[in-house]
Amino acid sequence: MKQFFILGRNPELSKAEILSYLNAREIEFNQLLFEDNFLIIEYQNFKLNIQELGGTIMSGEIKFVGQKKQLLEFIQKDEIIPKDKFSFNILGNYNIEQELYNKFKSEKRKSRVRHGRGRINMQNGEEFSIPNADFHVFCHKLNLIYFGVVAQSYSYKDIKNRDMHKPIRREALAISPRLAKILINLSQARYKLLDPFCGVGGILQEALLKGINCYGIDKDKQAVLQAKKNLDWLNKNFKISASYNLNNIDARNAPNIQFDGIATEPNLGELFKRKPNNFEAQQVITQFENSIIPILQKLKNIKKPEAKIAITFPSIRNFSCNMKKILGMTGLIPVNLKDMTWPIREFRPDQFISRELWVFM
Repeated sequence: MKQFFILGRNPELSKAEILSYLNAREIEFNQLLFEDNFLIIEYQNFKLNIQELGGTIMSGEIKFVGQKKQLLEFIQKDEIIPKDKFSFNILGNYNIEQELYNKFKSEKRKSRVRHGRGRINMQNGEEFSIPNADFHVFCHKLNLIYFGVVAQSYSYKDIKNRDMHKPIRREALAISPRLAKILINLSQARYKLLDPFCGVGGILQEALLKGINCYGIDKDKQAVLQAKKNLDWLNKNFKISASYNLNNIDARNAPNIQFDGIATEPNLGELFKRKPNNFEAQQVITQFENSIIPILQKLKNIKKPEAKIAITFPSIRNFSCNMKKILGMTGLIPVNLKDMTWPIREFRPDQFISRELWVFM
């Protein structure tokens, strides 16, 4: 089957997450298209649940591949949308609104084309519009025309509601559920995951919801106590089949449990209230390098040999960590993921410290 994905604000990161997700499940696939924030992948019969991803907005199966004449013939024969009254819009670079509208009109069905409204601010500064419509049709041309209808949409409202109602939230320090899911999928963990900088348990929470057993450690005793409150609340309010352990220890003393995946965000440095100068930026980067190297050395020794480490590093102004030095001293190597180059940068205009995402093994 051929599946299309409407990717989020950071398409490179969203794509890496999907490929990692499929690799973890040993699903063989071919990438057919990656353009703007559209991705099309062909793989064996496998039902992917979009709620398990963090960086994908919508998804559906490609129903047609070919040229314009054959597409118009397909449209006339296929039901496409199984309702008599509805609104729809077109996602992709190939506009067939009028053809669809004429089809629905000839079938005496009431349809309305939606434009504008909902906008996503992409990381590169561009805006991507997804109108509020009953149905979203995907039609994109790259040599051939790919056509399908969205079957799954990411439930942002449910995720936000769950995140806002947990007992403890640390707005300035915690990562979003979206990024937590992405890190877990990048780590390719399926059974036992370690977060060596667990904080109040944001990554652990998303892993437990995916049915992954978790081990969280943090040298901040208060954070570990708060993580326990959050995970106890999660266990009480949601159907959690996985188990978790928490420990107030330094990451350099992580237990030797042979984890099959590590997903984490270390302390990326001081929370600046103004843009740091070059000296301050270099100081933060150097301090981070000195602290993370012995921890990575430890993590490499306790994980399973094939297990991945998905981790964020700081990037400030034009300063980034010396990865040649870090890799040389830890023995880690970046994971080879099809057509991907590490790191993938994750940033927002209002942040002074950006993230660089790496996956090692």
